[in-house]
Amino acid sequence: MSVHIRGLWPVVRLAAIFTLTVAAAGAAQAQQKTDVIFSAGPTGGSWTPMAAAASQVVNKRYPELNVQVEPGAALVNMEKIRNDKADIGWSMTTVMADAQKGEGQFAGKATDKGLFVANFYPNVWQLVVPANSDIKSVKDLKGHPVALPARGNTSLAAGWEYLLKVNGMTLNDLGAKSYGPVSSNAEAVKNRQAMAAGWFTVVPASFVLDLGSAMPLRVLPVTDEEFAALRKLNSGFVRYTIKAGTYKDQGVTDAVQTFQSPTVLIASSKTSPEVIYKITKAIVEGRDEFGNVTSDMKGVKASDMAESLGMPYHPGAEKYYREAGLLKQ
Repeated sequence: MSVHIRGLWPVVRLAAIFTLTVAAAGAAQAQQKTDVIFSAGPTGGSWTPMAAAASQVVNKRYPELNVQVEPGAALVNMEKIRNDKADIGWSMTTVMADAQKGEGQFAGKATDKGLFVANFYPNVWQLVVPANSDIKSVKDLKGHPVALPARGNTSLAAGWEYLLKVNGMTLNDLGAKSYGPVSSNAEAVKNRQAMAAGWFTVVPASFVLDLGSAMPLRVLPVTDEEFAALRKLNSGFVRYTIKAGTYKDQGVTDAVQTFQSPTVLIASSKTSPEVIYKITKAIVEGRDEFGNVTSDMKGVKASDMAESLGMPYHPGAEKYYREAGLLKQ
């Protein structure tokens, strides 16, 4: 018996070595996963569920990419990318314009680190007040209590502050101010602690639907004069019309002229072109899945997502779009 055991020992040893080698190879392969930090949006908005959907689309097609979603906001995301704390993130055309020129919130700190990956959907300015109030324009808000986005949020900087500025006003001209996420802004108006709430978000906006379930609303329009002044402040703004009937159950029956800053996905110039190529390919070819998160993504074409609106492409995104025939050679 002892002879057989000794005779089998080399075989057993070889099997053990083979097992360890396979295990080591598997561990090495697992370690080859690439972490991708995705800076999304604030609580209560559409950016966080959209980021979660995007990460699932990418991870399903490219399991070697470990996309991790973190809270953020348009300005925050650009800052994180500028300081190498995120690989990709949501942004807006207005933020991109300011960051590249070193204007607005990025005065004196222009950056070319944030590069275009994909165009997603309209990010529409919607400023609402109770329908039974006497507030029919931004100037009418003078002295009234308002619920505002948190400091540092694009909806405060590029929405409220810019719109007040073109009307010769500042935040100081408003009454009592409360700052917080979109959900708490809506609650403040419901409780009559504030007379207005305004955000850049999708249409229909969840906060408008929520607030409109408690009271009839009025969406304040943006005049052509106001919009022309806004465009002088930032070239990233785009005119937008909320269609008649969109908020009929909330008391708004007519079309409303306002403006938007398209939601775009950007990436750090330091993030590998190969990684961004895979991300771009995954989200463009898997775009139908985003329609489950927001209706604005239903029917979006690949050519729509490739439209950079004049912003510089990330090399990885550009490579995919050229291969897909979506960019002219």
